[in-house]
Amino acid sequence: MATTNIICFLLGIVFLSCSMIGASRDVGTGRNLLQYADADAGAEAGPGEGEGAPIDNNLVAQASASAVVDAAGVKIFDVTKFGAVADGKKDSVDAFRAAWGAACKNSTNPAKVLIPKGIFFAGPTLFAGPCTSPKPITVEVQGTIKASTDLSEYVSPQWFTFEDVDGLVVQGNGVFNGQGPVNWKFNDCKLTKDCAPLPANLRFDKVINSIVKEITSLDSMYFHYHVHRCNNLTFTGITVTAPANSPNTDGMHISMSDKVTLLSSMIGTGDDCVSIGHSSTNITIRDVTCGPGHGISVGSLGKRPEEASVDGVSVTNCTFIKTTNGARIKTWIGTKPGEAKNIVYEDLIMEDVQNPIIIDQSYGGKKQRAPSNSVWKISDVHFRKIKGTTVSNVAVSLQCSSTNPCDGVEIADIDLILHGPAGITALVSSCVNAKAIFGGKLNPPACPIL
Repeated sequence: MATTNIICFLLGIVFLSCSMIGASRDVGTGRNLLQYADADAGAEAGPGEGEGAPIDNNLVAQASASAVVDAAGVKIFDVTKFGAVADGKKDSVDAFRAAWGAACKNSTNPAKVLIPKGIFFAGPTLFAGPCTSPKPITVEVQGTIKASTDLSEYVSPQWFTFEDVDGLVVQGNGVFNGQGPVNWKFNDCKLTKDCAPLPANLRFDKVINSIVKEITSLDSMYFHYHVHRCNNLTFTGITVTAPANSPNTDGMHISMSDKVTLLSSMIGTGDDCVSIGHSSTNITIRDVTCGPGHGISVGSLGKRPEEASVDGVSVTNCTFIKTTNGARIKTWIGTKPGEAKNIVYEDLIMEDVQNPIIIDQSYGGKKQRAPSNSVWKISDVHFRKIKGTTVSNVAVSLQCSSTNPCDGVEIADIDLILHGPAGITALVSSCVNAKAIFGGKLNPPACPIL
């Protein structure tokens, strides 16, 4: 009898352990049920912490000793010397981390981590500082890196993370392939309140005085470039590629950052080409081609009470091709007041865009479209020198808050032509709770003065 009781007791422990393990995973996807309200909230969870096996210090020492110094005096840390294999199958995350660790701790020369030509495979990867290497520290990607599609490997919503680095350069003609089609069916954050966002392809967290150039992000599972808590960070010549129906795949999402610049880039994706989130200041976007996608958006803002204002956004010399929106500002009803101000959209070309100019203060509350009572205030906004074609007869739509009407919205020199359904020939402007100032050539005509 005693033996039977002991056996039952042990079986009970095994059953309980298995149940607890199973409860921590989503049965359908195998992903960790580490919940985030959204990508910005999840950012505070400590991206990539504890990922990968401990770095083999002996391997680092041996590989570091073989590092070469080029003619410019830069010490090259080739990931293949640390065990990375360009077969597209072996997980090279530990080799990547070891190469970064050696470069970051190098104190003799400016350092470069080299990911050469070839196809590499990697799970969640963290390149973290602060570094002792003389600035700049460079990551040059010449090959293609494919993401693991096993969602159980990701303890936070990012795949390749650069964190707490000053003087970073990420360059090359390489590709970060998120292999999104495998997991897009699980990207349900717009439908499910308590969801775990899928991993972003590239995340920059607390990166300052840095530049990213000529890198391609392909088929991200979620955001392509996620810029969070950064200062003085420039992106130039980058490419984003994903199909128009890929869910929540913002080309670049910026939050809690200052002095972020995006230049001369091509973005085609399934969500906003660029979305500028809360607590962001002095954002510059110039010479960007957007399409497919949902436009270049300030917002959405006000979804969570901890969100702070956006101040200083300049979007100039950009082209929008068959996007659902062009220049857009969007806020939720919100629970805590905030502001979006000092915003300029200027010298833009629209090619068959559905909503070329739009302010939407009922975002996220589609059943309560009008009037909006958003607690967010939109002011000092300028839409100037915008031309091209639209497929909607409402080319200018300013749907503002009844409790905080938009103030100081300038609409000037707008020249749009309708490429819409047969029988509809006239363009119109729609203004609700908007103190708009119209000037210069206007097509569509200004909103009626009420």
